[in-house]
Amino acid sequence: MFAVPALAGGLADDAPATQPATVSSQSAGEPATQPATQPTTAPATAESDETRAARLATTAMEETLSGKFVHALTLLDDAHKLAPTNATVLAAESLLKDYLAQCDRMEAERTREYAATVARIERTFLAEVSLSKLAEKGLDRKLREAAQELAKSFNRISLSDALESETDPAAAAKLRADTLDAIDKCLELAGKVASPLDGDEGEYARSFRALRGAMTRELRAYRACWHDVQPAQAKARLAGAGRLRAAEDALLESMGNLEAMIAEKPWRVALSQARLAMQLVPDPAAPKSEEWYRKLVARTETLGEEFVSRAEWQDAMAVYTSLEDLDPDSETYKAKSKSTQRHVRVLNLYGAKPQPATATQPVEGEDDGIGDWRDLTRGVDADMVKRAITQLNQYYVTAVDYRKLARGALESVKVLAETPQAANSFPALGDAQKNKEFLQAIDQAIDSLENKDRVTHLQLQLALNTVLLASERTVKVPVEVLAVEFTDGFLDEMDKFSSMVWPHDVPDFQKHIRGQFFGVGVQITKEPGEPLKVVTPLPDSPALKQGLKVGDEIVAVDGRETADLALDRLVQMIMGPKGSKVTLRIRRQGLEPFDVSIIRDEIRIETVKGWQRKPDGGNGEWDYLIDKNSRLGYIRVTQFTDGTYADLVAALNELKAQQARGLILDLRFNPGGLLTSATQVADEFLRAGRIVSTRGRQVRQTESNATAYGRYLDGDLVVLVNEGSASAAEIVSGALKDWRRGVIVGQRSFGKGSVQNVIPIQDHPALLKLTTAYYYLPTGRLLHRRNGDKEWGVDPDVRVLVTPRQMKRWMDLRRKTDLLDREADLDDLRDSLDKQLNTDLQLRTGVLLLKLMRLQQSRPAA
Repeated sequence: MFAVPALAGGLADDAPATQPATVSSQSAGEPATQPATQPTTAPATAESDETRAARLATTAMEETLSGKFVHALTLLDDAHKLAPTNATVLAAESLLKDYLAQCDRMEAERTREYAATVARIERTFLAEVSLSKLAEKGLDRKLREAAQELAKSFNRISLSDALESETDPAAAAKLRADTLDAIDKCLELAGKVASPLDGDEGEYARSFRALRGAMTRELRAYRACWHDVQPAQAKARLAGAGRLRAAEDALLESMGNLEAMIAEKPWRVALSQARLAMQLVPDPAAPKSEEWYRKLVARTETLGEEFVSRAEWQDAMAVYTSLEDLDPDSETYKAKSKSTQRHVRVLNLYGAKPQPATATQPVEGEDDGIGDWRDLTRGVDADMVKRAITQLNQYYVTAVDYRKLARGALESVKVLAETPQAANSFPALGDAQKNKEFLQAIDQAIDSLENKDRVTHLQLQLALNTVLLASERTVKVPVEVLAVEFTDGFLDEMDKFSSMVWPHDVPDFQKHIRGQFFGVGVQITKEPGEPLKVVTPLPDSPALKQGLKVGDEIVAVDGRETADLALDRLVQMIMGPKGSKVTLRIRRQGLEPFDVSIIRDEIRIETVKGWQRKPDGGNGEWDYLIDKNSRLGYIRVTQFTDGTYADLVAALNELKAQQARGLILDLRFNPGGLLTSATQVADEFLRAGRIVSTRGRQVRQTESNATAYGRYLDGDLVVLVNEGSASAAEIVSGALKDWRRGVIVGQRSFGKGSVQNVIPIQDHPALLKLTTAYYYLPTGRLLHRRNGDKEWGVDPDVRVLVTPRQMKRWMDLRRKTDLLDREADLDDLRDSLDKQLNTDLQLRTGVLLLKLMRLQQSRPAA
């Protein structure tokens, strides 16, 4: 049917390329390299319809490999007209039609979601103005109280996951009855929630009542789904859970719309929704021309300035980090985001008011939940910092701009002095005159730097001396605190991956390097001011065995509430020695909070996964065939560790034994890992040539090359990447792309292509983690994303946009199938896997391409 473009390593059994692919083209206006000549032979015989159909089909395949599916289908339609009985053309045409129909459905969903998101943003503008007017009569408080009562009742409604995981018919029946009661209570409260607005016919009141009506309709629809649940039989329960899941998006969205109208800080809702809107469009720059975007940016810029003037650093940080997310190229937003984040760090670390020791409060020196500054700075001194400074020029990847570093270090110390709450830890900072003198000394040091023709590491060290002497004369901040703030300031000017590992953190850092983890085995996430949330319990982990579920909220760890604690600190609290116990308080939709005690154990991360777990417990845990009829394989690599290569080899051997004809290598959300593991994995797919090279200013250039001993050198290959694919994952996908070994599908990768070395600080128990080199792909292109770069990471050959909601849908299904137990219902498993494939458009694109490649290879010779 159609010939595949030459792909080194052999999608079409070509000889291996000896140079990585580069793109070249000739303009239509350029002269040809040879002059035109008149034909001297008779014209060729006219093509037959079959030959023309084959040529069109070949072009169609080339179009699919660059994501031009609509044009490819047009070509196949033309080929079909010329050769109506050609089975290969018919099969390819059918595959593309089904695929494009799904694309149309998902595009329509994306368009609707974008419109709903913009509408929510615009309603926050209305809410901000209207709530301030209602506040004059105290009605805003009454409205919020009524809405919060409704939200509490809403949170007692059980969702589809609860029914799906329930195996006992009696318990399922009780769950159904309790949920119906909760929904009825919600409907009762929904009827009253707008009562504070009775008699008000303004735009806000009308909009609020309309949203209340929409939520009421969704509640009734969801109630009907629960009413129809048949709890006695497992298959009927699963079918009921499926109907519930189909109705949940609209139900949750309706409640979210109502809550946004009574938010105490509507601008936060608007910024959150704006970030979502940017993920819902193919071109993130497109919304910037829309009125809602301009209005939001203008309003939040004003708010940001007001928050800074009032030293309300948490809110200021929320504004500027969000604006930076919306416009990552803005140097203004970057600077203000960095500044406000420093203020928040100072606030969290030093701003807590001293508390007397009681039964419910920590005594002095005990962890405050954010990280006590005494612990952080213990063992730090000025000489440690000065020795670290001497290492910068010797190892850093690019020439060191000491003027910039000194300015950043001094500005960081200024932030400490300009954060009023820091006086809670260092009282002399609250003395206006002493504080003023200290700040004047720092400003003079900054001015002095600007006037120097040349700034070296000596001036950076002298700047530290200036800070220490000025503090001793005035505010008397401990030396170790100033040393930490000064160092964090200049390292922050280098790059976000360079940092100091202070004496207090060295043991945990070394444990991390060794890959030893003792905990409960759960992936978690956290939003500011919100409890810890379970992303997923890991397979065979203590958390899974104790019944933790996706979506559970961990509201307390050993009695300490999690909402106001930092994520890093919470991770430390949950981890601990093997065999020790930690108690988590869990809040689950539809239930009252309850405690779960878990015994910590070593957590082993499974990094190579297949399409489904083998329910029969056969040889190996995973089945790697995603399509048994077409014999297409699927391997997901979640990160690169010492054990990844051996596990990948085992998976490839199993696929070879099953005579797999194509493979999808899924590197989405893979944050990277070991360079050696990445090069070993890439080597399994490449016959020859460079995989990656590292280059730095002061380190020896290194490179890794393929060996031709891989187990999958010739098969069809699709590699999936997205913005969560970083570092080692980009090395693998970038090498396979550059050598045209496979087709890259998805979205542009993260762009983390830098190498960090850990440098001991002589005579001190501290470490300097410093960026020393960059990774370069076989074509010589830099992977890393640096400030101002327009190109970075790995761009897909076939770009497939998915929305956060679509992504969550297939990730929820994937987690379910990943955690499947041995007694799972096989029909349910097949149904879940089918749904996963149909909701994961990037994965389905990969399957489509492999099937089209197989059709080409099965075409009879002409």
